[in-house]
Amino acid sequence: MNLKNKKQLEKYFEKYKLQKFKKGEIIFRPGDEFPGICYIKSGYVRLYTVGKDGQEVTIQLFKPVFYLSLIKILSKFESKYFFEAITPVEMWIAPKEEAMNFLKGDKELVDEITKDVLSGFMNLISDIEYLISGNAYTKVARVIHSLASRHGESKGSELVVKFNTPHRVIASMTGLTRETVTLQILKLEKEKIVNNKGKILYVKNLKKLEEAAQI
Repeated sequence: MNLKNKKQLEKYFEKYKLQKFKKGEIIFRPGDEFPGICYIKSGYVRLYTVGKDGQEVTIQLFKPVFYLSLIKILSKFESKYFFEAITPVEMWIAPKEEAMNFLKGDKELVDEITKDVLSGFMNLISDIEYLISGNAYTKVARVIHSLASRHGESKGSELVVKFNTPHRVIASMTGLTRETVTLQILKLEKEKIVNNKGKILYVKNLKKLEEAAQI
């Protein structure tokens, strides 16, 4: 979303009470009704499900609450996901009718939101394709590339993912075991492609990471 529309959304939402969630706190559970349209001011949220075997499966969306709360209201789908704050999160929640009336009054903003939703959908399809067909090394490289390109921050010659990314989360994004993920990250570290310091991922060589991810 461009900066103009982002600022416009924040200006609208900031008139509502700012709600705060601690790292690790579950914001919504499967079957919960969204109390309104939710918009994150700061922080990151992990969206995941739990399989019958008790294993977590993370969906690769880390700021999904605004779009999913909007989709929920428009489509009436029942959420089957957990929303976990993976960092401290600040979030506004606007009443459904008021927020919808605001959005309906701005066609340019609605068009931008629609493009963002479609772009996210296409990215998800691309990720699924690679996660189904790739080997363990490629899968882990692909997930790290996705995290770094979408949520990374440049620090000198490196890209730094702005939140802790424990190996169990990457495992839940790839369908691999945590032990397998650790082995693949060690390979990427040995090849000087990434560095994993205290659960923070540093991409040292983006071009080599793309080659490892077969992008």
